[in-house]
Amino acid sequence: MPTWTENLRNFYWFLRYCRKHNQACRRKYYRRIEQERKRLHEAGVDQELTRLFCRWMSNPRNEFAQRRYEVYEAKLKLF
Repeated sequence: MPTWTENLRNFYWFLRYCRKHNQACRRKYYRRIEQERKRLHEAGVDQELTRLFCRWMSNPRNEFAQRRYEVYEAKLKLF
């Protein structure tokens, strides 16, 4: 995986393991994810690629989301 994904992977891991009733913890990680996505957009990372990656990280067992991310990433490498 590219190095720009490190923080997002970390934030999504913490978000998945927050207890469901602990809304403050969940909001905190959603805010951090939003800040990181904004930072990546300003750094020039493709927004669609970031969106697909976040979709995949929100549920890593979703094989369709993983496949969509990998196909889109491969298309970007061709250009």
